[in-house]
Amino acid sequence: MDAHVLLVATMVCEPADADEFARILGEFGAACREEDGCLAFEVLRSEEAPGRFVSIERYADAAAFAAHRASEHFREVGLGRVMPLTIARDVQLYVPAGDVTPAAK
Repeated sequence: MDAHVLLVATMVCEPADADEFARILGEFGAACREEDGCLAFEVLRSEEAPGRFVSIERYADAAAFAAHRASEHFREVGLGRVMPLTIARDVQLYVPAGDVTPAAK
């Protein structure tokens, strides 16, 4: 079974900070995509609420995710520049569920 880790983070900033927040998240995402164990890092912005963002991140395994959290750009950009502008967030980690049979129609 694939041992990847998927992280879905919803972040909210003040509307006045939304463009700067988007720019910083773009910078952060670009740095994260350079990590060896990062398989994908996508940032999306709500059309209805411009201060609401979602990042969808996929890492090869738990060790790759741990390396991500220990990285310099995580500390400097993620914690140092994204978090001070964040007024609310919800972070969910997911791992493969194995063989999941779809519900019958």
